[in-house]
Amino acid sequence: MKEQIREQILYKRAKQDPTEKKPKDEQIISFIESLPEFEKAENILIYISIHGEVDLEELFNKHKEDKNFIVPRISRSDNSLDLYKITSMEDLVKGTFDVPEPKEDLEQVNPKDIGMVIVPGVAFAKNGHRVGYGGGFYDRLLKKTTCPKIGVAYEFQIVENIDGEDHDEMVDYLITEKEITHITTP
Repeated sequence: MKEQIREQILYKRAKQDPTEKKPKDEQIISFIESLPEFEKAENILIYISIHGEVDLEELFNKHKEDKNFIVPRISRSDNSLDLYKITSMEDLVKGTFDVPEPKEDLEQVNPKDIGMVIVPGVAFAKNGHRVGYGGGFYDRLLKKTTCPKIGVAYEFQIVENIDGEDHDEMVDYLITEKEITHITTP
């Protein structure tokens, strides 16, 4: 089921009109900025947008003077995500899977020092489960954090239900261009 969802949503995301995508990105960023968790967080883990994901570069540019932005890099030794502080988009190089990632000579950050994680995903359900690209990188990383986890997506990426597995990590908030949903777990 996850593979079918992944295929359908990635197709829709790739077909987005850039002129319609930009205002959606701006609204999602505005919602992120409105969260008390964003205000409190000193170290914020973001991702660098690929394949039509919500673009967070404007969030970085607006707040790089008052927040520390952390970006993941795939560790070739154990397929985990190492975290690095960036101060400029010039701190990025093309990495594994052609994903822009931080240069290795930057300051490394412990996952426990993160105050908020902005989580990418291919699809999300209102119960907080997500479908990623299938590598499990974020699930393994999120297990090491104790901070709020904010899933960001476009409204068309929200599906009715995603069956979670034991290793799946859920998000605490889900933000689309239309709303902020606080996930309450039973």
